[in-house]
Amino acid sequence: MTVEWLLPSDLTAAHAAREHVSDALAGGHLTDDVLHDLVLIASELAANAVRHGSPPALLRLDRDDSSVRITVSNHGESPDPRILTAEPGADHGRGLAMVEQLADSVGWERHGDRLDVWAEVALS
Repeated sequence: MTVEWLLPSDLTAAHAAREHVSDALAGGHLTDDVLHDLVLIASELAANAVRHGSPPALLRLDRDDSSVRITVSNHGESPDPRILTAEPGADHGRGLAMVEQLADSVGWERHGDRLDVWAEVALS
């Protein structure tokens, strides 16, 4: 299964990503923990895309029998993704570190002016 959604160009993109992934995977025989992790991953990647990139942002969900991959693409001169060490009390800087902890693999690729950031979770 592959599904794509255009995300809003503001911070509501994180909420939209959560809703899309939750709806698409509902009834898909995933444990509640795995579904929760995938929804959180989508939310963090979407928030980063609209915070650091230029519209449009696109959410893509790829699922097969063994894994789910979530990819969020944005355009513009966004910086290369990097994991930050957030200061205590900081209101940002933990997203990619959290995604890295929840996913089995994380990566990014540039295609011209498009940046694709992805995270994959194994289902077995």
